[in-house]
Amino acid sequence: MSPPNVLLIVLDSVRARNTSLHGYHRETTPVLDRFAEGATWYTQARAPGVHSITSHVSLFTGYAVAQHQATDHGVSLESGHTIWETLAEQYGYETGLFTPNSIVCESSNLADFFDYSVGPKRRIEAFPEAISPQDISGDPSYVEYVAECLRDDRPLRSIWNGLARLTESGSLAHAPSKEHGGIYADELLEWVDDRTGPWAACLNLMDAHYPYVPADEYDRWGGRKLRAIRDDVPDGPLVNAGFFEDRPWWQLAVLETMYDGCIRQADAHVGELLTGLRERGAFDDTLVVVTADHGEGFGEPSVVSPSARLVDHNWGIDDVITHVPLVVKQPNQRKGETITDPVSLAAFPSVVERTLEGESVPSFVSDEPVLTTCYRLEKPDESLSIPRAEQEPYLGPWHARYRPVEHGVETDVHHRGTEMTVHSPDPRSSYKRSRDPPGDSIESTIDALERVNVVAGERDLSDDVETRLEELGYR
Repeated sequence: MSPPNVLLIVLDSVRARNTSLHGYHRETTPVLDRFAEGATWYTQARAPGVHSITSHVSLFTGYAVAQHQATDHGVSLESGHTIWETLAEQYGYETGLFTPNSIVCESSNLADFFDYSVGPKRRIEAFPEAISPQDISGDPSYVEYVAECLRDDRPLRSIWNGLARLTESGSLAHAPSKEHGGIYADELLEWVDDRTGPWAACLNLMDAHYPYVPADEYDRWGGRKLRAIRDDVPDGPLVNAGFFEDRPWWQLAVLETMYDGCIRQADAHVGELLTGLRERGAFDDTLVVVTADHGEGFGEPSVVSPSARLVDHNWGIDDVITHVPLVVKQPNQRKGETITDPVSLAAFPSVVERTLEGESVPSFVSDEPVLTTCYRLEKPDESLSIPRAEQEPYLGPWHARYRPVEHGVETDVHHRGTEMTVHSPDPRSSYKRSRDPPGDSIESTIDALERVNVVAGERDLSDDVETRLEELGYR
């Protein structure tokens, strides 16, 4: 019997509490809800980190963030540590990556560990053979750019590229017509059609990522008036959009309605992909893992540090950012199962290898501690638009360790030398709970982890990629 295919679907920025799978009052994930009926649903999955780079490195390598400490968006990993390389070199798989996520496919070298990759499509030039603004170092003025174009062999085409960039202001962060999940799902299916042996693929969908712009057909809870409020929020990182100064916080909460439509959109594209696999007779033969790399904050006060507001996914350790959906279908699985123990996405490589070794239903449940770590803002930083003297509640590192209890999950949290316990009885509720300290501190758990040397260095990023990261809220 031929080995099963492997498909990892990452719904970027989708938090568990806003999915109908987890009881949300809006039907945001009808496809995932139905998919879970014949798969294994982990109700208490936790992201290893709160940023794309940290969580994806953990997903790909199996290491906790505190072990690999690959936290920079331009990180370069050493070869030989990812499950994709293992599948290709030891099991003969062809591997593919499909994503508009600049961090996964451009700024870091994670795409290098796949045989084939499809990356961002935003701002593809009409005349790629001519000059474009990103080809000129620095920040040239219009006059300087035109002068450079006139020296080129294709002056008119170069000028056209510049004009296209000028009229596309703000679209580095999001290009709905070019980069919705359906585009990448279709490309993955086309790639599958050309495979003759076992394949393994990662599909990262950015539909629910900031700036939360769903297509009209999925904008069920937004509408014209709420879109007008969304359009009033300045382009660029949400942390610099004025919410910490004079912009009312309720406007950020309004964006959650747009976000819900984006989740519905991503969910629909997952459905298109799964339908495509069924039509090709590949669904039953594929290990399918659907999850998210982290959640999202819409101005909620942090349970751990109540004076800090959770915005986007920049800092903190609260469930709105760490609790993510996780549904896993083993090859030929028909019967649904629900697992309530806390699990980490870092178990993904182990689950894949145990599936290939013939284990009937390998689980994400592990004897290893379930951990989330955030090193963001370890010292006052200008990226947060509040006075440096007031940034203490936002500073990391943040560490969390999750334990099952009779009703929900308890989280031991370490933040800036303080340890506490947070009780989460359901996906929408969390509160601090006084109790005797655990047998060992979180700090001791982190210190006991074996550090792994997977980081080779940091890559030099082009001005274009730097701008994309900034407009996505990462710089």
